[in-house]
Amino acid sequence: MRDSVTRLGIIGNGVAATTAIREVRNKDQSIEIDVFTDERHPYYPRPNLIDLVANRRTIKETIRYDLDWYEKNDVDLFLSTPVFQIDTKRMAVISTSIDYEPYDSIMIAVGCRPFIPPFEGLHRNNVHVIRTLDDALDIREAVKGTGREIIIGGGILGIELAAAMKEIGGDPIVVSNEDRLLPIQLDDQGSKVLTKQIEKKGIQVLFGFECREISGDENATGIVSAQNDVIAGDLVVIATGVRSNTIIAKNSGIQYHHGITVDDHMQTSVRNVFAAGDCMEWNNQWFGIIPWATASSRIAAQNMMEFGSAKFSGITPSNQLQVVGIDLTSIGIVNPGSPEYESIVSVDVDAGQYFKAVLKDDVVVGAICIGSRKVALKLRSLIAKSENVKDQKQSMFDDS
Repeated sequence: MRDSVTRLGIIGNGVAATTAIREVRNKDQSIEIDVFTDERHPYYPRPNLIDLVANRRTIKETIRYDLDWYEKNDVDLFLSTPVFQIDTKRMAVISTSIDYEPYDSIMIAVGCRPFIPPFEGLHRNNVHVIRTLDDALDIREAVKGTGREIIIGGGILGIELAAAMKEIGGDPIVVSNEDRLLPIQLDDQGSKVLTKQIEKKGIQVLFGFECREISGDENATGIVSAQNDVIAGDLVVIATGVRSNTIIAKNSGIQYHHGITVDDHMQTSVRNVFAAGDCMEWNNQWFGIIPWATASSRIAAQNMMEFGSAKFSGITPSNQLQVVGIDLTSIGIVNPGSPEYESIVSVDVDAGQYFKAVLKDDVVVGAICIGSRKVALKLRSLIAKSENVKDQKQSMFDDS
């Protein structure tokens, strides 16, 4: 390792940041580490926020690493300290109140920001997004006084949030401008199976609704579509996806595209400034999933200590979820668009099961699995092994 590396700065405090902390401390106990976050809470996994809304977790149970964890790892954590720029010449972190400098290496790990379409009426009361622990607390409190909750967005977050609201006495409806749920993770048939299971739980789903406006005077009273259809509701949550948070790169003269662009070492266009996690784009690839954050931050941490010691080779995109209590796995290529791919499918709508394997040259390169962990593990193993499955096509979805 380079002797000159004595102080590291990490902007952000999500899974990428905490993974980098662990990676550094596994190799070196003496390097100073400063971590900056605009939130007032230490690290919590964002999936825990749904449990917080549903009252399955307390605030204490939502937080994964409390202040003692940072102290044990000899990390200076700066809570409620928004950073808006890096002075790349001075290697200084510029917050809204003070400059922190100098650092040998700096990592940007600020994740994503909610994507909010330009609806009319965004300023009205009881219009929310969910990205932080405080957002989750606000939404949980708001459900208590509402008659109907409208969630705009048919992705994972929107569905999970609707289920959480139902659990605490809400009456949610999920509204999507798409023609199916989870369009990235599922195909048409898989979406139909999942939709039926969600509706069985008392959650209404409406497709093809292109929201134009949040109606009301001071308070939200519903939403209006581009075709002037109206859905009444007194709480609106916008869950229409996320975008990489590139504002620090923009303010600092660091190159970015959809995300902050990095090389194989996770270094940005500026020497000794790195990026990892959801805010980062590598080789024209970006994924907003935990494996992307952990894999990239380990590489970044190693190169912050000893540049050139590790290279990133990408990941196979994989989502293993429990969506409203239903096991769902989506791995690799699930919606192939060319004839060299073969799809093997098994559907049981009433049982809530859907299995799909996507093959290329008799090798499994993608899979969807709804309703069985055993089949999901089997398909995941076949993808990892990249072995020829020509003789296993008939038994591929056996769970024995």
